[in-house]
Amino acid sequence: MRPGETAEQRLSEALRARALEVEPSPDALPRIRTRTAERHHRGWATIGAAAAAATAMAAGVAVFVPDRGAPPLPPAASSSADPPALLSREPGPPPPATPPAGGGPATVELPVYFTRNGKLYREFHALRLTADTDEGRIAAAVAESLHGDAYDPDYDTLWPGGVTVRGVSIDGGTVTVELGDVGAWPREETRPLAVQQLLYTVSAASTYTSVKKATRIRIVVDGGPAETPRQAPYADVLGPVWVIDPRYDERVGQRFTVHLAGVVFEGTVNLRIRGAGGKVVVEQVVHLSAGAPSLGEARVPVNLPPGRYTVEAFFVSVKDGSVQGVDDHDVTVG
Repeated sequence: MRPGETAEQRLSEALRARALEVEPSPDALPRIRTRTAERHHRGWATIGAAAAAATAMAAGVAVFVPDRGAPPLPPAASSSADPPALLSREPGPPPPATPPAGGGPATVELPVYFTRNGKLYREFHALRLTADTDEGRIAAAVAESLHGDAYDPDYDTLWPGGVTVRGVSIDGGTVTVELGDVGAWPREETRPLAVQQLLYTVSAASTYTSVKKATRIRIVVDGGPAETPRQAPYADVLGPVWVIDPRYDERVGQRFTVHLAGVVFEGTVNLRIRGAGGKVVVEQVVHLSAGAPSLGEARVPVNLPPGRYTVEAFFVSVKDGSVQGVDDHDVTVG
């Protein structure tokens, strides 16, 4: 020990010398940032859960906040020019059609888009196919969308009731849809969204075929010239928050998964489930896999006793704290 040097000073010098000998890993900084972000994320989630629990206890409401949910899906790719309209239930090859036991047309579950309050919302429908081909699947999804046969009574279509799908043809990644009997074409002020309803349905349904992704969609109306409109970005046309599963009026088991999607700031949405008399039985902040302008998703496991419930999803305005973009589905448990 040097004259006048304390033990603490000597220890400090030894530690500094040892630190200079350490060679940091090339990925050290990214890993530190990731761990820091995860702690920050968990901290806010804990604060949100605690706040929800405190509010509910004051009101005499039971709150279900699971320790952890199912891992969210990877962020959906998005671009302002040509967003892929996906959101499939499970990744993988196109699901096979199910032939009925007594014979007749096969059925397959396909994504279908509808409209509500000037935005697009999507459901999965089990559709009968006249032929289980790529063209047949897309045609069935388009017909279901344009006729507006949604499960949720809040969803509708902007297309006239008599419209028919005369045919669908596929050339590589180009899908051409021929419509007939359009008659009163959608009103001028709603026409842009009506076209997007069609485009998003074709794009989503194509992921359930060997096409996988429609790179170009052409529309022929009543034998006129083919038009090639472009899909609008997610943030321009999709509902800000929506409940995918369980679907409206569906019967589920006591353990089920709520599948949410949305295009919201920082991917933060709220899940609320009401039981008899409107009593809140689940109140939870959910972080989607991506924030606006990308489309994010999340799956939240829930365990509830038998009964009738309303599953609500919404976001809270950063401007004034008001509840915005509510989408709700009534479901039966048990």
